[in-house]
Amino acid sequence: MSGIAQKTHWPTLLIAVFAGASGAVCLGKVPAVLGLLRDEMGLSLVQGGWIASAFNSLAIALALFPGLLLARWNALQTGVAGLVSLLLGAALALPAHGLGLLLASRVIEGIGFLLVSVSMPSMISAISSDQDKRLALSLWALNLPLGAAVGMLLTPWLATLGGWRLAWLVFMAIQLLALLLLRSCREVFDRAGGLSAPAGGHGFWNGLGVLRQSAVWRHGLAFMLYTLMLWATLVWLPTMLQARSGLTGSRIALLSAMAVVVNIPGNLAGAWLLHRNIGREALVCSTLGLMALCGLLAFWPGVATDAACLLCIALSLLGGALPPAVLSSAHGLSQGPVQLAILQGYFMLLANLGQLLGPLLLAALIDGGGNWNAARWLFLTGAVLTCLLFSMRPRSH
Repeated sequence: MSGIAQKTHWPTLLIAVFAGASGAVCLGKVPAVLGLLRDEMGLSLVQGGWIASAFNSLAIALALFPGLLLARWNALQTGVAGLVSLLLGAALALPAHGLGLLLASRVIEGIGFLLVSVSMPSMISAISSDQDKRLALSLWALNLPLGAAVGMLLTPWLATLGGWRLAWLVFMAIQLLALLLLRSCREVFDRAGGLSAPAGGHGFWNGLGVLRQSAVWRHGLAFMLYTLMLWATLVWLPTMLQARSGLTGSRIALLSAMAVVVNIPGNLAGAWLLHRNIGREALVCSTLGLMALCGLLAFWPGVATDAACLLCIALSLLGGALPPAVLSSAHGLSQGPVQLAILQGYFMLLANLGQLLGPLLLAALIDGGGNWNAARWLFLTGAVLTCLLFSMRPRSH
């Protein structure tokens, strides 16, 4: 068969997004109960940091590895292997009473998350028609904020009912459901030509040539700026609200959760704008500019706490339009599932680098002195870098 579906199979697309979201839950579940884990297991702040940042470190170090695997396996096999790894990693954490097992659990979960995240776009591309590929890959961008938000919101509630292990078991049930649903897509994937023989190991090394394109680097760096500004805001928003206002803990938690959740309608808006043929470069550039402006104003001297909080929420909402624009660009920039996987891994690498650096840079600016206004320099720098990044793009793109 041609490898391109004549008609988009939307149920399979939704299952692929669900599989990605079930893995992204792992991004939100540990930070949400990190204090509880530290207290129960007697972990230091540094040890807790290792557990929380394991995903980022793995994504940075191994992001291109699933592309090599996809040169041997097809996207469905790789996605199934990823979900199995997620289940094994979560199961390993259940008997944990110290750092060793918990860290090993996070490493295995991280590998599973990578495999699912990089393979599902190839599967979505295979079961989508030519005219729907752009929209389909835009909708794929929903998986990350959706899964992370579910993990951040449900884990504390489940932990109060039965401890953090109950939360792990509930999310394992979700991942098991995703695994069963994904396996049921074999016939659809086969009809789309997705089960045909992979390119072999040489396909991966040849596929690395996709990274030579200037648009690839520009979109990757834009994704890094996006996650840098977004996660600097999301990670430190609760602390900022606690320091600058007399809000109750539950109110701070609600506002912080809102800042995470509003990123999802932002994703949908970005997918809709792309479907309406809004220019990708213009959308990415304007989104980064609006994020930088919101962050700059939120931490401007004299801005009221309520206004600063609303600006941080607006930053997340407006920023949500960027992932669909960047991730869907992989369709036009790549040829075949191996190059698509390499691009998705590359985007994930830079996104996780931004996610790791953003909170650290903002903390360095504040420097423990409680001067939250100093954080505005991070967003001013983001605005300047955005201007530089897109002022050098080729006119013909």
